Amino acid sequence: MFEVRKILFTTDFSEAAHRALPHAVEFARRFKAEITVLHVRTLFTDDPANAEYRFMDEEMYEEFLQSNLETASQSIDDGVKFGTAIVRNLSPAAGILEYSQENGIDLIVIGTHGRSALGHFFLGSVAEKVVRHASCPVVTVGDKDDYIDRPAHRKILSAFDFSEHSIHAAGKAMEIARRFDAHLVVFYSLEQEVHPAFFATWKLSVEHRMEEITSNVFKALSEALGEKAVQGIEVEVRIGNDRSDREIGRYCQENGIDLIVMGTHGLSGLDRALLGSTTERVVRKAPCPVLTFHLPG
Repeated sequence: MFEVRKILFTTDFSEAAHRALPHAVEFARRFKAEITVLHVRTLFTDDPANAEYRFMDEEMYEEFLQSNLETASQSIDDGVKFGTAIVRNLSPAAGILEYSQENGIDLIVIGTHGRSALGHFFLGSVAEKVVRHASCPVVTVGDKDDYIDRPAHRKILSAFDFSEHSIHAAGKAMEIARRFDAHLVVFYSLEQEVHPAFFATWKLSVEHRMEEITSNVFKALSEALGEKAVQGIEVEVRIGNDRSDREIGRYCQENGIDLIVMGTHGLSGLDRALLGSTTERVVRKAPCPVLTFHLPG
């Protein structure tokens, strides 16, 4: 059962954070949950070697942060309970993860700036670190101009690949779809795993088996989640001419999907550098918010 009682909304007072807040509020309304608006004060804002901060008035700075937190909280509905918090840590991601663990948070909502290519490789991403290491589900919200930004979440896509992680995420997506009274699409993209010279033959052979593959998706979900759970969902199988993350993004853009639900393997270090992660690429480039789940334990 997916229950949410405590939501952590993290803010750095950026446009990305501003866009993420309505999604935190909508989840709070649907689940009757309480929101904590959190700002992590990092080592860099206290750098004694930086002339800009060397003679900073601590009391004034605290007032500045509190004022910004209050401004960020103004759009929270009167019927939603919320509080604010400021914590110190070496990095924003570490502060968010630590606060979440210590306070029994059920859901984290965070804005992402969507770094990519070289900047992403060297700088990393607070949102992606939180997605990878958080012990609770995480909603990431981007700040692109063409973003599908509807917190009501009427159309939900669950990304599927027959793994335990994707089956677990699909089960949670079904619960959320019922809670939001939304239409759920379970989306499976077959990635090309053959030499380009044989792609046409591979594609033709797959096209003849689309009905069977769709049936196998329903069967896998029914066996894991029960036949009753899969009633009313739509299964969409696509022959991927591209990577899965791009196919997911394209489908969402074309079909007005409001929320993507995915499982994540939580790869880190060398595994992630060499193998990459479909979930993290979707988080970075998705045209709508992404909700990620780890397997329990």
